[in-house]
Amino acid sequence: MPVDSRTLGVTRYQVFCTILAAIGSFNFGWNIGSVNIPGDVLQNCVTGRKYYGRFPSCIYVKSGTVWGLVVGCFAIGAIIGAVVSNPIINRKGYKFVLCWFALLNVVGALLLLLTTKIPQFIIGRLVVGVAAGAANNAMATYVSDMATPRSRNILSGALQFACNFGIMIDNACALGLAPPPRWRILFAITGVFGLINFALFPFAPESPKWLVKNGRIDEAREALQKFRAGADIEEEMSDIIQTDRENRERTADVNVMQVLRGQTPDNLRHQLLCVSALMFFQQLCGINAVIFYSSQIINKSTHDNPANIPTLAQILSFIISVCALIFTFFGMILGAYFGRRTLLMFSHGTMGIFSAIMVAGSVRDITGLVVTMVFLFNAFFNLGVGTIPWAAASEMTPGYAMTAMSAIGTGIGYLFTFVIGVIFPPMQAAWDNWTFFFFMAWNIAAVCFVFLFVPETKDRRIEDTVRVHSVGIHIVVGKKWQVSAASEKDEMVRAEAADTGESHVAAGVEA
Repeated sequence: MPVDSRTLGVTRYQVFCTILAAIGSFNFGWNIGSVNIPGDVLQNCVTGRKYYGRFPSCIYVKSGTVWGLVVGCFAIGAIIGAVVSNPIINRKGYKFVLCWFALLNVVGALLLLLTTKIPQFIIGRLVVGVAAGAANNAMATYVSDMATPRSRNILSGALQFACNFGIMIDNACALGLAPPPRWRILFAITGVFGLINFALFPFAPESPKWLVKNGRIDEAREALQKFRAGADIEEEMSDIIQTDRENRERTADVNVMQVLRGQTPDNLRHQLLCVSALMFFQQLCGINAVIFYSSQIINKSTHDNPANIPTLAQILSFIISVCALIFTFFGMILGAYFGRRTLLMFSHGTMGIFSAIMVAGSVRDITGLVVTMVFLFNAFFNLGVGTIPWAAASEMTPGYAMTAMSAIGTGIGYLFTFVIGVIFPPMQAAWDNWTFFFFMAWNIAAVCFVFLFVPETKDRRIEDTVRVHSVGIHIVVGKKWQVSAASEKDEMVRAEAADTGESHVAAGVEA
């Protein structure tokens, strides 16, 4: 007898579709990392200024603030992509966004390949940012929609894993492509991945929940059966239809402004606070200072000649990206065993400690200590802070507000990615070796926030989390705010209650 599909863990087909969806997030990581190793070549023309035909060897930037704008403008494009993709997902679906926005990478890649001036380079970075922001926004909710509570524990980290994989591959390629004029190829490769995404993702099914919401029940059943690998999907399908019916009776999908204004049937203020703050702290923890500028940070200790490509600092930056990818995988595995709150507090807490030690190593000019702390800072970020905030909106928000809440969270994340990209060069120039005390303070604040406000969502049904925590902003410490983990027995009770019209009794059991 086939098992109940709601009790399944990760299946091969879920992994396959997650990989296809993750190509856009891979591209996001590629474009974040692409300015790191070639930074001195582009900004300071360390290899000399010359022309290859009409194309210059660098785009010389006099001001650190202007270079920060060049680095951070990618995040502004990502904000636009996240916000614009929200209503398009609601109308056209996840496949439409993940396929067609991928073509923007081709346009941006051409602008970057042929760039001759700073404004053209900035526009190219903006365009690829729009594509990346839309892809990340769509992937986060697509994976949540097609995963079971058990498989979501692991697959929710796929977005960060794909981003780090993109950063690692980019850094590996940059060791050979950083010198002029080869850096143009490095920036243009993003268009190739865009074409791959456009060509392959049509083979993945649409989200079953999105199909049900749009009245395409037969297609939803077919898609869900593919995701569940021969299991019995009837009870899960009934749950999806029932949840959609209840949502329709209460409200249609809401947009970003309605969520921000509190114009939703459920009081989602607490969810809005948590999603926004987790993405805010994810950027203010300091990770993008490491991703964008690790070569320059390490070079302050190793004192390499930046014209001797690849420098020791650049090689170490690549090794750091490999380490980050490995720890992201560990973080995905740990997500199946430890709670979200535990991993977030552990990750932020250790990053705060490493920030303080990094400052001590910089002040004392202890190269080995600084490099080690940069490694550990990046690695422990990926055990919790890197993966969990991206899934927060999809794990605690009702379906009618999920895409809007996800857009808000990702928009805030990208906004502060831009802020860090812009302010870090002048901040480092002003504070020098003491810069990472700034990030230490934010990591300590993040630990306190998670302990007080972030609910546990591991193994919980989204509906249970919404029911318990849709009561306005509150401190979640205490048994009153806990919900039980989903189990096979709980699901059977709910299904039986639904058949007798008493689903409200079995909606959730307090721990």
